[in-house]
Amino acid sequence: MKPTTSDPGPPRRSGRPLRPIATRTLLDIAARVFAERGYDGASLSHIAEQAGLRKASLYHHFPTKEALYEAVMRQLVGDLLRLIHEADLDTGDFATRLDRLGALVIDTFAERPDAARLLVLEMVAGGRYMTGPGAAEVQGTFMVTAAFLAAGMAAGAFREQDPRHLALTIAGLHLYPFAAAGVAGAFLGRGLLEPETIAERKAAVLAHVRALCLPGS
Repeated sequence: MKPTTSDPGPPRRSGRPLRPIATRTLLDIAARVFAERGYDGASLSHIAEQAGLRKASLYHHFPTKEALYEAVMRQLVGDLLRLIHEADLDTGDFATRLDRLGALVIDTFAERPDAARLLVLEMVAGGRYMTGPGAAEVQGTFMVTAAFLAAGMAAGAFREQDPRHLALTIAGLHLYPFAAAGVAGAFLGRGLLEPETIAERKAAVLAHVRALCLPGS
């Protein structure tokens, strides 16, 4: 009896990865490389190597470095908008909502300090995403935060001040230590990303934000 063979299926198209990688995983890896090396210093070859792909396979996902970078930044900004949604800013008293949002943001940047670093690099350098295709999304994130703060002021729960400047100040409190985790850790005398330090940082940030926002603080 002639032995049977399994059907090999249709031939693999040129450039198609041998072991497919989830887009989310690929974007997370690319974000780390862009955060470490900057846009100009990051190469598709290095990103492909870090992802365990051939360069041709990476091109199957994203035809250019610019397209990959835009997808990375769009995911990061989208993640922040989802955090705001998860914080459920319409439920509970304003102080509780403020703490809930702050805790979510700290947890996210503690897990992904590369995301904090990349966002700061983009904002400081006036990068290609923040001044181009993502400008409206980034401004929208700040505006949602400022609108929440303004609503708290109108309700008498937050101290009267310019909500836009307050939103920028709060963003800095959350972003910059994680963007410069090495420097921050050296100053604190232990790694910023150690669980005990993260808990301390979260408590400190929430207290600082309350002091900025709440009357009589």
